[in-house]
Amino acid sequence: MQKHEHVVVKRSKSRAHDEVHGGAWKVAFADFMIALMALFLVMWMLQVADKEERKAIVAHLNSMSMFDQNLGNPFDISQSISPIDLAQDSSVPSRHDSNHIVTSFFRGDGDGPEMDSLIPGNFDTQEQLAMLAKIIDQVMGQSSAQGNVHVTVTPQGLRIVLQDDYKQHMFSRGGSRLTPFFEDLLLELAPIFERIANPIIISGHTDSTPFSRSTSNRSNWDLSTSRANVARQTLIEGGMPDERVLQVTGMSDRALLNVDEPDSSENRRIELFVLTTPATQVLQTFFGNGADSELQKAKEKAEFNQPVIRQKLINLPVEQSSSKQALQDL
Repeated sequence: MQKHEHVVVKRSKSRAHDEVHGGAWKVAFADFMIALMALFLVMWMLQVADKEERKAIVAHLNSMSMFDQNLGNPFDISQSISPIDLAQDSSVPSRHDSNHIVTSFFRGDGDGPEMDSLIPGNFDTQEQLAMLAKIIDQVMGQSSAQGNVHVTVTPQGLRIVLQDDYKQHMFSRGGSRLTPFFEDLLLELAPIFERIANPIIISGHTDSTPFSRSTSNRSNWDLSTSRANVARQTLIEGGMPDERVLQVTGMSDRALLNVDEPDSSENRRIELFVLTTPATQVLQTFFGNGADSELQKAKEKAEFNQPVIRQKLINLPVEQSSSKQALQDL
C-alpha cells in the first residue's frame, strides 16, 4: 500500500505590537510641524511689519494670480542683506557685520569705470551735474537701491534723496542708528564726494509721528538732526573730507514729500544737496561769511540808526568829524 505524505503549512499571525511600526503617524506629524511653522511665520510677520508693510502685502495678495508672472513679489528677498529680511523695529536686530557686499563703481573691479574717470573739481554747469547724477545712478544700480535713492538736477545743484520704503528701513524706529544697507550706500557715495569740490548740505527729515511724551523728552527735531549728523559721520568714514560739509540741518516734518500721508515711509529720509559755486556764495552771504554780506550790512545799518546822546557827540575825537557831521545832518 502506497504511503502518502501530507504537507502541513503553518501560518503564523502577525503580532499586535508590530502594527505601531507603520509610517502613517510620521506623515501626520510632519503635516503638524509644517502647519505649526507656518503659524509661527505669520505671527512673526505681524510683529515685525509696520502698518505700511501690511498694506503693501495685503494689496499684493488681493491682486496677485499664480498665472500672472508680471506682478512683483513683496516677499522677494533676493536683494536682501539677509536670508530673512528682518525689519529694524523687530525684536531681532540686524547684525552690523553683515556679509552684504556692494560692488563699488570706483574701485576698478571690472564692473565699471575706474575712479580716475571722475575728474576732480567743481561741478557747476547743468551738463556736469547731469554727468554726476548718471554716475551716482550707476553706483546705486549696482547696489540694487534704485527704489531708495532719487537723484535730481536743479539750478542750485544736485539733490540726492535717500528714503525708506516697505522693504528697507534707513534707521531703527525712533533712533539714529543706520541700518547696514543704507550705511553701505553712504560709504559708496563717499568716494564721489571726495573727488568733487562742491560743498554739501545734509538734512534729516522725519514723518509726522510724534514721540510719546510719557516715555521720552525727545522730539522729531532732535531725531532729524541726529540722523543727519550720523549720515555726515558715515560719509567722512568713507573718505569724504570733513570740510566738504557746509551745513547739517534737521527739518523734522516741515518738508513732507507725501503731504496726504504724513506718516508715510517716504517722508523719513536723508537729503544730500551738492551746491554749485553761485548757490554756495548766496548761502555764505546769507549766513554772514564776508564783509559785504547781508548780515553785515544789516548790522551796520542798525548801529547807524541807534539813538545818539548829545554828550557823546561833543566828546567825539577830531578824526571822527566826518561821522559827526553825518549824524548832525539826520
